[in-house]
Amino acid sequence: MQNIANLSFYLLVGTVGGLIGFKLRFPGSVLICATVLVIIAKMITQSSWSAHGSFQVGIQILLGVLIGTRYNPEIGKMISQMAMPIITSTIVLVAVGLAFSIILARLGILDVPTAYLSTSPGAMSALITLSLGTDTQTTVLAAFHFFRVIFIILTAPLAFQLVNYLTGKGP
Repeated sequence: MQNIANLSFYLLVGTVGGLIGFKLRFPGSVLICATVLVIIAKMITQSSWSAHGSFQVGIQILLGVLIGTRYNPEIGKMISQMAMPIITSTIVLVAVGLAFSIILARLGILDVPTAYLSTSPGAMSALITLSLGTDTQTTVLAAFHFFRVIFIILTAPLAFQLVNYLTGKGP
């Protein structure tokens, strides 16, 4: 019964955070604000509870459905038209992440699964969900991706200007 009460509490806190994020309307704001509010609640309550067992399975199913429903026939067309840039950028990003994960694991900073998933490119929600079925430090993984998302959000306007300038497509 305590697990249901904890889950209900964090669902409520996360929903409030998600709604705040929805109002803010910056990329990833719903997920980020829900996450931050749950973290703040856990810090205030000094709780160590985390979703596990059947809750994790339910969360993974919901995220799988969410990700699956994002597919549409246009994505298939786009992938076939943009195959080389997609494949090349994917290989480069995964290779750099793999190299960095090897360094982190060799230095003993992180275990192998945590190092690989933490440095891999991809959607934070999908990678965290993947980590739930492995022997990964999910909190560390979330911290890596959370920081990356915040960094991208904060630097995107500057990056857009820089790329426009360097390609001659901007003022």
